[in-house]
Amino acid sequence: MGLQLDGNKLLFHLDKVNAWNKGEEIYPIYIAFSPTSYCNHKCVFCVYHYKEFKPIFFPLERYEALTREWSELGVRSLFFAGDGDPLLNKKTPQMVEASKRCGIDVALNTNGRLLNDESIAIFARDLTFIRISLNAGTAESYGKIHGTQEKDFDIVLSNIEKLVQEKKRTGSKITIGVQCLLLSNNQHEIPALAQKLKEIGVNYLAIKPFLKHPEISFDDHIENLEEVLESLNQFSEEISDKNFKLTLRAGLFLDKFKRSYQKCLSTDFMIEVDALGDVYSCGPYIGNEDHKLGNVMNMSFKEAWTSEKGRSAREYIRCNVDVSKCMPFCRPHSVNETLWQIKNPPEHINYI
Repeated sequence: MGLQLDGNKLLFHLDKVNAWNKGEEIYPIYIAFSPTSYCNHKCVFCVYHYKEFKPIFFPLERYEALTREWSELGVRSLFFAGDGDPLLNKKTPQMVEASKRCGIDVALNTNGRLLNDESIAIFARDLTFIRISLNAGTAESYGKIHGTQEKDFDIVLSNIEKLVQEKKRTGSKITIGVQCLLLSNNQHEIPALAQKLKEIGVNYLAIKPFLKHPEISFDDHIENLEEVLESLNQFSEEISDKNFKLTLRAGLFLDKFKRSYQKCLSTDFMIEVDALGDVYSCGPYIGNEDHKLGNVMNMSFKEAWTSEKGRSAREYIRCNVDVSKCMPFCRPHSVNETLWQIKNPPEHINYI
């Protein structure tokens, strides 16, 4: 089937889904983890501008114990991302190694500026995929959009090229992707960016929508969006081949967005852990006490998950969250669609 960036893969985890549907206690399949809450770029669109970026770094020793526990509890994937750039924590490469040793698939999202020879070697060997946030096709635009020096643009491209070379040298299976938000001031640069990345040897460029968090001031509007998307779709067909894919994420097509579910049921399957060790239902609610299940710095994950606080938070999310106020195309959206249908099946289900 190949690359799938939207939708969900619950079909491949029917053991967990069946246990959940029977009311049994399960633990998440997927955890998004923040090694740090600090970032070296100040992207104008960042969803976390509502909170203060602080130099907080998750300790390696605690992480190693935690990832062993996650493995025992049946966690199957970890995604290093969160409210800061993972590479600001100098122990992130060792954390990736620890995850892989425990048999958990691990992936990472970064702006790519701090990739170096050591981390590139580890990531090529141990990561399932890396996704690099690169939101411009020229150094000038990059500096403005990322809130950094223009020279970072060429440094990031060079780092990506080094990672591609390491992949080829070692026969690594890592998928190397780049993600770019479609903005009014970068829309004309996407074809040039795609061509650059294809020449370097990247596997894909994903174009993602800007979705405004209600607590940030930045906003963006693209005139004639339908025409822009039509042009990008046509260009995608021209440039994509078996080695490189330009893909438009589903969230770009907001006119097609509709929630078929009335409750958020995804927390049992996917959660976020921030650099402080706080466990949350999802990224947009980091810092919201109603969505906080507990903290894993001074207790085990299982203790936090099954504590009175953990159970009451999960119950609150299942029963009280008004999903109509959540961001469209949120990460749990597709999972919620599937879980809602399982809990609310249509008539005549044997007529498949």
